[in-house]
Amino acid sequence: MPPGKGSMTEGPQRLNTREGDLPPATARAVGLAGLSLVWERLWPRLALAFLLLGTFLALAWLGAFERLPAVLRLALAGLFVAAFLASLVHLLRTPWPDRRQAADRLERGVPHRPLSAFLDHPSTTGNPSADALWQTHRRRLAASIEGLRAAPPSPRLDRADPYAVRAAVFLMVIVGFFATPDHLGSVTAVFRPPVVAPPDIRVDLWANPPTYTGQSPRALVTTSNGTVALPEAASVTVPAGTTLVARLAGVGLPMVTFAREGQPPLPIEGRVPAQGQTAYEYRLASSGTLSLAGDGLPAIDLPIAVQADAPPTIRLVEQPAATARGALRLAYSVTDDYRVAAARAILSTDAEDGARPLVALPDVSLGLPRRGEDRAVATSDLTAHPLAGSRVRLALEARDDAGQVSETPPLAIDLPARPFRNPLAAAIVEQRRLLASDARQAKTVAGTFETMGDLGAAFINRPGEIIGLRVARNRILHARDDAELKPVLDYLWQMALAIEAGDSSPAAQRLAVAREALKNALENGTSPEEIARLTEELKAALDEYLKAMAEAAAGNPSRLGDLSQKGGERITSEDLKKLVDRMRELGELGERDAAAELLSQLDDILSGLQFARPQTGDASDPTLDELADIIRRQQELQNRTHKLTPDGYTGEEFGDDSGDQQALQQLQREQSALSRRLEELMSRLSKGPQNGGESGKDGLEGAGRAMQDAGRDLGSGDPESAVGSQGAALDALRRGAREMMRGQEQGTAGVRDGGTDPLGRPTGRRGPDFGDGTKVPGEIEVQRARRLLEELRRRYADPDRPALELDYLRRLIAPF
Repeated sequence: MPPGKGSMTEGPQRLNTREGDLPPATARAVGLAGLSLVWERLWPRLALAFLLLGTFLALAWLGAFERLPAVLRLALAGLFVAAFLASLVHLLRTPWPDRRQAADRLERGVPHRPLSAFLDHPSTTGNPSADALWQTHRRRLAASIEGLRAAPPSPRLDRADPYAVRAAVFLMVIVGFFATPDHLGSVTAVFRPPVVAPPDIRVDLWANPPTYTGQSPRALVTTSNGTVALPEAASVTVPAGTTLVARLAGVGLPMVTFAREGQPPLPIEGRVPAQGQTAYEYRLASSGTLSLAGDGLPAIDLPIAVQADAPPTIRLVEQPAATARGALRLAYSVTDDYRVAAARAILSTDAEDGARPLVALPDVSLGLPRRGEDRAVATSDLTAHPLAGSRVRLALEARDDAGQVSETPPLAIDLPARPFRNPLAAAIVEQRRLLASDARQAKTVAGTFETMGDLGAAFINRPGEIIGLRVARNRILHARDDAELKPVLDYLWQMALAIEAGDSSPAAQRLAVAREALKNALENGTSPEEIARLTEELKAALDEYLKAMAEAAAGNPSRLGDLSQKGGERITSEDLKKLVDRMRELGELGERDAAAELLSQLDDILSGLQFARPQTGDASDPTLDELADIIRRQQELQNRTHKLTPDGYTGEEFGDDSGDQQALQQLQREQSALSRRLEELMSRLSKGPQNGGESGKDGLEGAGRAMQDAGRDLGSGDPESAVGSQGAALDALRRGAREMMRGQEQGTAGVRDGGTDPLGRPTGRRGPDFGDGTKVPGEIEVQRARRLLEELRRRYADPDRPALELDYLRRLIAPF
């Protein structure tokens, strides 16, 4: 093999041939020169491999490959790999230098090339004189080459890369390394095979439950870019009447089918056009399996169980009864698995064969229970109906939003009638009932009125009443058919009312009209402004009615405040007016259910209302009176303290921070004085013989501690904690007062105990009102609700708030 053409594996043997002839220093220099020559040959080829690798890494880390189409990206990556492999082959085939080449590298630039001459061989051997001369020549050359030193390697990359591309590649590698967080992922992404694009199809399937269920729409299947999202549960349960909605968009739409149990699958029908989409709606009537199949999508089978809607249930929880004014009172329970749409009481008569009733009984609309409750009470004043007092059948009926109806078995009851104290009025109403139940009784009723008019002069004081009886008799006899008999029923009722109530009858009618108008407004969701107007009309009608009652009872309107109920519980006209005012406030706040409950309580109050008469020997207990005054003062302090809290602050006390501090100091002084007053009362109770003092001791002591806590909270400037302590003091005061009342009543014969009146106050006692047990929202609650509503309206009026928040605020304010 010619010199310089050997491979790397052959190079070391050739380089070391006869190396021992050289002086040691020169041999080391030749070896170093050979290594330098190896590096000069190896480094340019190694730099080429590094240059290719660096270029590839820089482009991968900088994301250049990601911007190329998949085919071009893979082709370019293949070229880089091929070039890199070729550079490695070229690197491995680097020629290894021999000793001659290393010597040439060592004596490069030395005159006369002494090392090459030393390594030469004589052309002939065996001549002693020639051999001696050659050895002398070599000794002289050995002395001259001992000073040779190997020069450092000089690869001269500038010749292979005259434009310094290597520097640009190095800079790109540094930038790319710090530009990407995932170095390995960026490299492997270059070799990612092309992904087959998923079908351009989007499928959305969801279930829309009926509105009355209160459930939100539920997503069943969602596909996008070839991915499918399914519910976590293996099957889905939806209420009956749910609408299955499917929206499909793209090319090559899949088929959506629904298979009822035991039946073959059928395509969903009911296509609804939609912009750029194909939409379907299908009402689920029974359980089955929803299937979705199409090219590029996995087959989907989703079992759907349809839960049947249960019919509502309704029943009486108490026997039907009559109020003091004769109104029909029904206490009932009505429930449904979702929501009851309406309920009513159906009244019917057992008419005899051949009977001709002039009027039919109306259905009574039943209000629905409050949220979270299943019981309700409805009162219906049917005393003015011609069939009042008759034996009728009562059935309760409930209907849900799904149209299912439940009805109770008929119950025979006596329809309540208005009690008439005047015998003549009662007789007229009874004849009216007979005529209304059967028109065939017309002659009999007319004969009765004729007898009463002819023979009643002895007990009828007013001539107008006798004339009214004769007019009724003539109208009945001259009626040609049932249509002309019906107006007589109204005439008889008006005459009976006039005879019974005298001058107060028109006022009672106006009160009934105002009450009915307000009731309808609350049930029909009328605006708060209209409810406020109707409440004011009810208040005016109530005032007029109370004046008429006072004039009719004693001829003295000044006794208007001296009212009581038939059970002996005293109320005043101011109590009734406050009840109506609270009703108006609740209506303005949108609490229609609470306002309707107060209206029902007002009916109960008026049902048993009578004018109290002066009683002798009914001395009140001064201790209880003083305790009632302490409770009233404590309630006032709590209301004033609440106005200084963030929830109740109105700025009405003083209007600035210094004024608030003065108000707190004043409240602290009044609270301390009230606490001392309670201590003095407790001291008198412990020393005196008052009956019942020991019974309320625990409650009053607890009230005293709570009052002291409230005083300390006010002194430290903490009105919120003070309100809580004052509330605890009120509860303890009322508890102690009730215990004292109970201790006194145990020694009093004939005193009725138990229950509360319609104003929420305990009944069956003659003591003062402690303000306990009321079911009407208090002043603090109403103020807090009003401030909350005002804040909601203020935020809703801000146009800079996000649209989503404004929509939420609108839905919050809508009921008001």
